[in-house]
Amino acid sequence: MSKPVSKRELLEMQIKTYEFYAGLIDRAVGGPYQAGSKLPKWDEQRALEYKQLADELRAQLAALDEQESATPAGVETPTPSTTPGSGTPPQP
Repeated sequence: MSKPVSKRELLEMQIKTYEFYAGLIDRAVGGPYQAGSKLPKWDEQRALEYKQLADELRAQLAALDEQESATPAGVETPTPSTTPGSGTPPQP
């Protein structure tokens, strides 16, 4: 049985996921770093959206770090359960 994922681990996994898909789309559509063929259902805007989502998640992670550093050791603080996205990027 798998152990529950902490808020920090969830944010880190979501950031990695969105960065991965943003990079994949950039390469596939010939983003700023590569010229090449374009995918019919994805465009540069989708990659930008994923990058922005990753940035928003990084901000949440930084806020979580700040909150944890301000909390005395051994005291748990409640964290909101809603985050942008469900952890998996939407399908094209």
